[in-house]
This record gives sequence, C-alpha cells and structure tokens, in this order.
Amino acid sequence: MKASKWILAGVAGFAAGYVAAKRAPQNLTPEKALKLVKSLTKDEFMVTGSWISVQPEEVKRFGLPFTVYKGGLSSTLNSTLTQFDFMIDAKTGTLLDISKHGEKTKVMV
Repeated sequence: MKASKWILAGVAGFAAGYVAAKRAPQNLTPEKALKLVKSLTKDEFMVTGSWISVQPEEVKRFGLPFTVYKGGLSSTLNSTLTQFDFMIDAKTGTLLDISKHGEKTKVMV
C-alpha cells in the first residue's frame, strides 16, 4: 500500500472519530449546571452559598431515567439561614427538583 493511501486512511479515520465524538451527547459541566440553578432561582431568593457534586448520578424521576447533578443552595430568608437541595438534568439543564434541605417534595416539573 502506498504512503498516500495510508495517509488518506488515517485522515478518514480521524475525521470519522471527530464527527462521532461531536455527535455524542455531552453533559453540562458541574460549574455550568450550578450557575444555571442559581440563575433559575434568583427571582425567588438570594443565594448566599452553594455546592454541587462533580460526579453525575443516574436516577429515575417521573418514571424516566435521568443523569443528574445533585447539589445545594443556602439563603437567608426572614433572618434565618435556609438550605435547599436540588437535582438538575446533566444533559439538558432542566431543574428536576428543589426543596428545603431534609424535606421530601412532591413531583415537580
């Protein structure tokens, strides 16, 4: 096989791999997900502290599988520190749940 055919085969393989990688679903970074949660909640309360797990988790919500990041927010409401837990879809950025820390919530959309 001539060198030009090897080069052509290598370029074609690289291009196919590049296209496949770009088409694969990508998760939001944890930092971007946390920033999105803060943005979505800014009209409800002022966030004074926050955290997010950097490892996404697989959960079932609404009977469907989701890859999510879990985290928490802190806010001062009526001079009292209040903590919230949240769950955000790692692929779409949809806020699947937010509740006061330690409280169970009904299904939220």
